[in-house]
Amino acid sequence: MRHMKPSIAAALLLASIGSATAANRPAGYVTICTENKTCSVATTTNVAFGRADQFFYKQLTGSFVCNQATFGGRIGGGTNECSVPGTPNSSSSSSSSSSSSSSSSSSSSSSSSSSSSSSSSSSSSSSSGTGSSSSSSGGIVDNNLVGFAAINRDGRNGTTGGAGGQTVTVTSFAALRDAIADNAARIIYVSGTINAEGGVKMLNVGSNKSILGVGNSARLVGFGLDVSGWTPAVRAANGGTECTPDKAGNFTHVTNVIIRNITFQAPTDDGVQVSCYSRHVWVDHNTFTKGSDGSVDIKRGSDWVTVSWNRFDNTVKTMLLGHDDSNGAQDTGKLHVTYHHNFMNTTDQRNPRVRFGQAHVYNNYVLNTGDYMIGKGVGCSIYADANYVDGADAVTDDYGGSDLTWTADNIVVNVGPSDQAVANGRGFDPRSYYSYTPDSAANIPVIVSQGAGAGKIAP
Repeated sequence: MRHMKPSIAAALLLASIGSATAANRPAGYVTICTENKTCSVATTTNVAFGRADQFFYKQLTGSFVCNQATFGGRIGGGTNECSVPGTPNSSSSSSSSSSSSSSSSSSSSSSSSSSSSSSSSSSSSSSSGTGSSSSSSGGIVDNNLVGFAAINRDGRNGTTGGAGGQTVTVTSFAALRDAIADNAARIIYVSGTINAEGGVKMLNVGSNKSILGVGNSARLVGFGLDVSGWTPAVRAANGGTECTPDKAGNFTHVTNVIIRNITFQAPTDDGVQVSCYSRHVWVDHNTFTKGSDGSVDIKRGSDWVTVSWNRFDNTVKTMLLGHDDSNGAQDTGKLHVTYHHNFMNTTDQRNPRVRFGQAHVYNNYVLNTGDYMIGKGVGCSIYADANYVDGADAVTDDYGGSDLTWTADNIVVNVGPSDQAVANGRGFDPRSYYSYTPDSAANIPVIVSQGAGAGKIAP
């Protein structure tokens, strides 16, 4: 196994990020008015609201008030600004609005930043790479969610999380546990560091939840989130077994969950697990450090998931799709997952590893992985395009599967001739499910290094 050195481009990128100055508007945007003033735009425009490189986005037409009530949140620490791309055909009045900047716990913010775009300039400039589909969440149009979590399947059209529900802010383990446990629509802001308590390794997440880190310091230490209706109580009522197909009708399946902007630090099990027939889940802009098991595992009949813009630092079992080689009865025909714009930074394996599912792997940045990028497991069907791999012991590894389409627009450097991707071109076509426009693979090291991970989006 070789030790790979980071590319010069990546080193220069990190230096440039460190020296960058926070801006009150995204790259390529111009300010049209400041907080609590009235602005107007002549045509439907994607308007950014925020400061210090953190923004809420909303598509607007005509006059509007530049404040929290309009955008569903604000960035603390100073005056927020409203800005639009390029040179706008717009105007702003000098009168202050009487609308108040209500707190994030008020009902007016129920359409919160579960619908916000990435705040980094790279994410803003690469919106085509995050896909062309949009979904409405509580009145804010989200142009970032793309892939399987965004489509209309199994009676649900896209993933909106807790939009329209109660908004709460949690700062303790008990408060988080209670806020995410039921199936009521709820937006949960995670503020600061929350440590595991009572030996609990994972907290169960119910349906219709947006779990959103506040700023760049939301951190779950020593435990993870289990998006599953197979709770300890349900398990006990079913004889302590797993959620096998014969038990599928014995519990409520979880659906419609968003997890964003959180650092999962050293979990004692998985960081995020999506399991037991859960569906329509979006895992976005989180950071994962090495834990005891997987970082993001999706298994046991779960479906319609997007894993996007996450950063994985020194993780070993990074992303698993599919529970076991013998679990085909539960997983075949399910496990549709999109992995895009994730940064695998000196990880080891499972970037991802796929059994039975259909995995779309595009625009990911793999830097110095110690083992392999894609693991081809039993029954897999994988489509991989426009990824950038810089250093790997192998691009693919065989675990009983073979159906992989590896397109010509992937870029692989610092990998030996015998360790290139092995593909038969028989992976599924993701465009049979949804449309998307990938970023150029040549730009992925810059775009993803700068834009992926926690602390890159509002709130």
